[in-house]
Amino acid sequence: MVKKVCDFWSDDAVSNLVEIKDVRFSRGSRMIFNGLNFSIPRGKITAILGPSGTGKTTLVKLITGQIRPDDGVILFEGRAVCPCSRQRLYEMRRQIGVLFQSGALLTNLDVFENVAFPLRQHTKLPERLIRQIVLMKLQSVGLRGAWEHMPSELSGGMARRVALARALVMDPKLIIYDEPFAGLDPISMGVIVQLIRETNDALGITSIVVTHDVAQTEILADQSVLLSEGVVVAAGTPAELCNDRSELVQQFMRGKSDGPVPFHFPGPGYVEHLRALASS
Repeated sequence: MVKKVCDFWSDDAVSNLVEIKDVRFSRGSRMIFNGLNFSIPRGKITAILGPSGTGKTTLVKLITGQIRPDDGVILFEGRAVCPCSRQRLYEMRRQIGVLFQSGALLTNLDVFENVAFPLRQHTKLPERLIRQIVLMKLQSVGLRGAWEHMPSELSGGMARRVALARALVMDPKLIIYDEPFAGLDPISMGVIVQLIRETNDALGITSIVVTHDVAQTEILADQSVLLSEGVVVAAGTPAELCNDRSELVQQFMRGKSDGPVPFHFPGPGYVEHLRALASS
């Protein structure tokens, strides 16, 4: 079984950079994914949506090979992410940039060194070339002038843009944005939305945006995938999801408090629970 997965090659790799095929994953007795199937097309921006607790962050870890699925296969450029050799996994990861929700800048390094860090770790480029690449990436996010600043001197939006420059510095084929709009003011949010779109189109890369922000998704994404209860419940353009007749899709897209996703966490009846506690 493992050998067959390792040798798997997908004919769809030309059009899809990432493919998720019948993936199942559990944590203890809790099933997070139960037959997950969808693809990430090359050169497009795909938004991964879903209520809290649906496993969006877990999916990012599966795609980057940090954890393995219990069953099924995840393909990057037509080849299985896991299981594979450590060398192959590291080669794949060098082709993926990740923009974390917090930015995850190294607090003891200035802006220049934060962006230069992946180059110093994974290449043997001369210092002159590293300097040119880093300043070019900072210029692309509008922060070349802040190259000597420390992370503590940056606003939340500026820190997110430095983190984007760092994610781009290795010229990846795929960038994963983890909640890129969280905690940003409207101006900073507009800047990040524009940068994601322009970066994707100018460099011809592929982007995955993990987010709860439906409004920004409608502006930004080429396709949206809505996850719930371990499977894809809807996929298509943002407009197609907005017009989907499913009650669950409408509840999420319209932000309705009442619907298939309940307000109360599952448990025994309220009165029965009180009685049980009183008698214990």
